[in-house]
Amino acid sequence: MSAKDNRSLDEIEKDIARNRDNLAAAIDELAFRVKPGNIVKRQAAEARGFFDRSTRNSDGSLRMEIVGPVAGAAVLLVALAIFNRVRD
Repeated sequence: MSAKDNRSLDEIEKDIARNRDNLAAAIDELAFRVKPGNIVKRQAAEARGFFDRSTRNSDGSLRMEIVGPVAGAAVLLVALAIFNRVRD
């Protein structure tokens, strides 16, 4: 027989209560993680982090080799949209 078989009834009840509490905490954590609102918040935070890492240097300044062409393309698209509206 193993050493665990020699536990008293009180020790077994305490183990069961501790395991029950651990299981309840794990279920609560899983429920929190899969809640749709929390998933959206987590994904938005990851997207913001990716955007910041992609467009900023380690000192916080903008990476012009990335931001410049994107801004230029945005200005070009707006200009084309305005041109098409004026032309029609």
